[in-house]
Amino acid sequence: MNNAASVIATVEDARIAPRTHLFVSATLGWDGEAVSVNVRNMSQTGALIESPVIPDVGTAVLLRRGSLEIGGRIAWKADRKGGVAFCSYVHVADWMPRKPAAGQERVDRIVSDFKAGKLAGGLVAGTAATPNGNSLAMELQALRAELRELGNSLIGDVILVATHPEIQTLDISLQRIDRMLGRLGNSS
Repeated sequence: MNNAASVIATVEDARIAPRTHLFVSATLGWDGEAVSVNVRNMSQTGALIESPVIPDVGTAVLLRRGSLEIGGRIAWKADRKGGVAFCSYVHVADWMPRKPAAGQERVDRIVSDFKAGKLAGGLVAGTAATPNGNSLAMELQALRAELRELGNSLIGDVILVATHPEIQTLDISLQRIDRMLGRLGNSS
């Protein structure tokens, strides 16, 4: 496990409030400095941010997204990730993108069908092979890898992320694919 992963795992164990997964751009300011950051998840009391530049642990910061802002301190940092502990509570829904993600209803329907044990064509989860002969799990793993690569390419463009908050759908879709793979692993 790399340094960032072990720090994040430790922080996740100590969380006091549930996190909502986000993928939104914001600005982090401190001591006359400011950088663009990606907010990956948020709770009422803190957020996980990603940026090439994150101030030292303990630094007082101001996180801004549009007209929203919240003060806090850097609680931890590792590689390109860091945790911000807020000075007061936030309403997480205010920080989420306003327009619904394109295709979200379709993804929700597919996930609902999967949970009910149905897949496209009326197949039952865990028993299907795809037309090319691969197992469903293999196809989901390949799809997951392709989506992760696409997402990693897109988040490098701060302007694209800022103007298209629906890119968050990629991260949400990856989480859903992970849950599907977990269920397929448990059912076989």
